[in-house]
Formats: sequence, structure tokens, C-alpha cells
Amino acid sequence: MAHVMAWVILCTAVLLLMVFRNQMQPRQDLLLRRGAAVVMVSMEFGFYAWYLTTRGFDTSLLPLGVCALSLYATSFALWFRSERVFRIIFPWAVIGALLSLSIADVQYTFPHFRYFHYFGNHSLFLLGNIYLIVHCDFSFKYRHLIRSAMVLALYALLVYPVNFLLQANHLFLRALPAEVDSLFSFYGALWPFAFAFLILVLFHIVYAPLHLRDILRRRKAF
Repeated sequence: MAHVMAWVILCTAVLLLMVFRNQMQPRQDLLLRRGAAVVMVSMEFGFYAWYLTTRGFDTSLLPLGVCALSLYATSFALWFRSERVFRIIFPWAVIGALLSLSIADVQYTFPHFRYFHYFGNHSLFLLGNIYLIVHCDFSFKYRHLIRSAMVLALYALLVYPVNFLLQANHLFLRALPAEVDSLFSFYGALWPFAFAFLILVLFHIVYAPLHLRDILRRRKAF
């Protein structure tokens, strides 16, 4: 039920963003963007403090995963209204948030702090990217999709050996979560390539609504 409620709140927030997208005053826009950035970073550092005091240091705390990078990059894009950063991080953030919110790889439930941190931050950096599209009218073309995918691929090549040095599993490059591992068991040792292909497909799915928006705008202008 706690998982379902998190989705209900997220969907309601997305709906509100769409309904009120043209009714935001400049000062409200500034407060909302920077407020969301502060909340995300504060909750993340609160998580670090909680983890260190309860479990001690672990290499999983290092912000090397897609979601951690998406959180900080989205916070930066919101704070500075940076379209350049948005164009790199947008598909990472949307896919990372949706997969994480769907799988819900968290051991704690409402009202534990970890529940609010996990669902709160993943929802916020997803909402933040949607906000930059629907309210700030940031553009995201196919060339940006390719560039973002290439940056992620290069980053994955760097993180892969680091995982073995740290005995970590950032980007799920050593093993997939148990919830989805069975979906890739058919590929055997080639599962990383199947996983990479799936991510590329998801990139295109995320891009499709933006491409449709651009087509409709061109027809309307014509």
C-alpha cells in the first residue's frame, strides 16, 4: 500500500504540473525550482548521515550510480535553469526514476526516513525534469538523445572497472536487481549487452513524446 500511495502522489504531482504549467509567476518558478533542488540535496545528505551512523561507510554511498548523478545534475539544472545539463541528464533521470520507483529496491516502508528519502528523491528528480520541459520549455532533440546515450556509455566504461576495485555494483554492471534478473537469464554471459540495448530502447521511448510535441508544434506553426 505504501508503494501504491507513492505512485498515486507522483501521478497527482505530474497532473498538477501539467494543469498549472502556464500559471507560474517568475518568483514562484524560482522558489519552486530552487526549493526542489535544496530538498533533494538535503535529503540525500540526510541519507548519508543516517547510513553512516547506522551501518558505517559502504562503497554504495559513493554517488556513482545513475540515480545519484541524476539527482545532483537535476538539482544543478533546476537551480541554474541549465538547459545544457538538462539535455545530458534528462533520459537518465526519467528512466532511472521510473525503474527505481517500479522496482522499489528499499527495505523500509512508511513512515521510516528511508521510505521518504527513496520515493521522495526519485519522484523529485523525475518531476524536476518534467517541470523543465513543460514550464521552462526546454528542448530535447534526437541529437541530444544520441549525445546523452554516448555520455552514459562512456561513463559506464569508466565505472565498470571501478566496481571491481570497490567491490560495488554501480549502474548494475556486475549484477542486476533480483526483481529483473530472471528477465535476462536467457542471455547468459551476454546479459550486459541485452541490458544496454534495453536502456537504448527506453531512451527512445522517453524521447517519443517530445518528438511528437515537436511535430505538433511544427504543424500548428505551418
